[in-house]
Amino acid sequence: MNKRKNLAAVSFHFIMALFIISIFSGCASKIKVNMLQPAQYHEASLTKTVAVLPFSGPEGKEFAAEIEGVLAGIGIDDKRFFTLVDRTALDKTISEMQLSASGLVDQKTAAKLGKLVGAQGIYTGIVLHNNYDDSRYQEKRSTCTRYETKHDKDGKPYQGPCLYWRYYNVNCTKRVASFAASPKLVEVATGKILYSRNLAATAESTGCEDTKPVQGESVLIEKAKETVKKDFRRDIAPYYVTMEIKLMDSTDGIDSPEAKDKLKNGLAYADKGRMDSACELWGEARNLAGNSPALFYNLGVCAESRGDLDAALSLYKQADKKLGKPDDDISLALNRTANAIKNKGRLKEQLSSK
Repeated sequence: MNKRKNLAAVSFHFIMALFIISIFSGCASKIKVNMLQPAQYHEASLTKTVAVLPFSGPEGKEFAAEIEGVLAGIGIDDKRFFTLVDRTALDKTISEMQLSASGLVDQKTAAKLGKLVGAQGIYTGIVLHNNYDDSRYQEKRSTCTRYETKHDKDGKPYQGPCLYWRYYNVNCTKRVASFAASPKLVEVATGKILYSRNLAATAESTGCEDTKPVQGESVLIEKAKETVKKDFRRDIAPYYVTMEIKLMDSTDGIDSPEAKDKLKNGLAYADKGRMDSACELWGEARNLAGNSPALFYNLGVCAESRGDLDAALSLYKQADKKLGKPDDDISLALNRTANAIKNKGRLKEQLSSK
């Protein structure tokens, strides 16, 4: 019974927009909606009980600890997504197997270790790049060495335009930090690699001797590393994206003054973050004006924002039909909703406990 309730909550709570987080005013109202996307690597997301072995390469052991932190920090609906094998038990088993404390192990060894510690999958890998490079260059500067002296109507002198300029160069530095790693996930039961990808990122900073200094190498490497960790996190677990969805304000197909007012007032409510009232008004307006593309489209946004994807797709299709010509916002909505429906099964499976 609890499992059935959990799956029902998954299908409603996670599939699409959980809540509207902000609203903008302008030529056309827009809402921002949080949407949950499935992990890029489906099999990796299904492997819930995992252990992380030290990575090989420069500072590989330290990065493996950070990867472990990423896995431990992933939570959906206040529930931890992965279960990590106790680090003390893992280190003890590594020692008993006389494995290297730092360095890549083969798939067979990783699978054997995983069975001993009760893991479904073992993450291991290599840090490929972890350094920075400085390049020197110069920038031109100018300073005035003599100004013209002028006088106001009372004869008081004041500074006029520059008469003589001095031009010179200053030394500058461009620093580019790069970080690259290749994590992989070995399935313990089969020894098969479920996930393997080269992840790389750079971060750069410039500074001159007469302005701000160039950022430190450790700061830049950390920035590049954070990008790599974000990419890894999206690969192996569901993640949220924030999408901006435009509302329609066209009165085409609306003859009733009352319906026009309801469309307008609904947009005003939407601008204030009151989508509940906005959707109610648009529903009432549609009953008065059944040929309005804008009303069908906006009601589609209402359905999409509450996670009713099938209703949203139907409403967007009706808006498209009522308009009778291509519209970028409607086309985007049709594609977005169709993709969300296609991802629904994958999300449901990824969010189910194993």
